[in-house]
Amino acid sequence: MHTTLSRLSPTIVIAILAMPVLMFGQTAERSRTQGLKETDQFVKASETTSQAITNGKTELQKTLGAYNTLVTQPSKDMKGDYKKLLKSSDSMNDKVASARQKIEVMQKSGDTYFSGRAETIKDLVDPALKAQAQDRLTANQREFAEVLASLRDAGGALEPFRKQLADQITFLGSDLTPSAMTSLKPQADKLNVQGAEVFSKMDQALAKGTAYFQGLRTQT
Repeated sequence: MHTTLSRLSPTIVIAILAMPVLMFGQTAERSRTQGLKETDQFVKASETTSQAITNGKTELQKTLGAYNTLVTQPSKDMKGDYKKLLKSSDSMNDKVASARQKIEVMQKSGDTYFSGRAETIKDLVDPALKAQAQDRLTANQREFAEVLASLRDAGGALEPFRKQLADQITFLGSDLTPSAMTSLKPQADKLNVQGAEVFSKMDQALAKGTAYFQGLRTQT
């Protein structure tokens, strides 16, 4: 091998020696299984997001229940019930913040997933098949945009509700008396109606997301 190479010009020798490096160093822009990995990551992000939203909803309901124990029901231990309400409120704030964060993570995962599909479509040779793939990509992107909009709409309704609830909890902290409970009952009634609407929107958004991602799962 060395004898043979020594008979060649330096330029050719360098080119020959570089060939293995180029062959093994270069990889396809996208492996044949990259799309599967991105799909799995996208679905996993959706599952994490759904769980975070469900947890946020559960804590909201729990906090509203603790609030109702004080305001709409006669409490035998207002101080004790108020402390429970504060603890539930702190957990509610954490869970709601986590849900918002997970929605953004899911969107980024979606961007990666759709970008990957777009790159793969470029490699298709058959014009009809390429057009079919592009149409499906466009439709899937539109459906996902609707899922995101639904989740953000639920989040938009959730935040005013959370603030109203937090405001009334603060009020109770400064005036934890039976007469204060009575004075808050009209606001409590409105808050419960508002809560029911928020929970309904969250359920609808979760159902929409579940239906969409069910269609992406490669395993049942």
